[in-house]
Amino acid sequence: MSENVSFESAETCLIMEPRHSNPAGNVHGGELLKIMDNIAGIVAHKHARGNVVTARIDEIVFHCPINIGDIITCTGQLTYVGTSSMQVMVTVHTLKNYTDTLVALTAFFTMVHMKEGKPAKVPRLTVTTEEERDLYLLGERKYKEIKKKYM
Repeated sequence: MSENVSFESAETCLIMEPRHSNPAGNVHGGELLKIMDNIAGIVAHKHARGNVVTARIDEIVFHCPINIGDIITCTGQLTYVGTSSMQVMVTVHTLKNYTDTLVALTAFFTMVHMKEGKPAKVPRLTVTTEEERDLYLLGERKYKEIKKKYM
């Protein structure tokens, strides 16, 4: 396995069904967070090439409601890695009325690579494009904000 690897990502599309709804008839926030957590886990698993757990979810922002029948696209993008942790930016877009795509939900997930019940080292990232540099700087800023806030 190479010591330096590129930025991983993952994406899924789903149609929101009545089983996803809350009593108000919108898609339940917890259902959306579960989908986002799964995508963040896939991204982190692909990068670490092993078991990962969710350590934190930060800056959850609900931008607009999602309704039953809407098609959502959930995208996860690795932005930064520490020694054993990874920052994954997750965005949910919703397709409204088959024409308008809106950002519905965003959050940052901190995922930790685990081996034998303990945090384990993850491969470093290799920045090769301007877009990756921007992602890395964003992820690094989030990582440092979290460290400063809780250390």
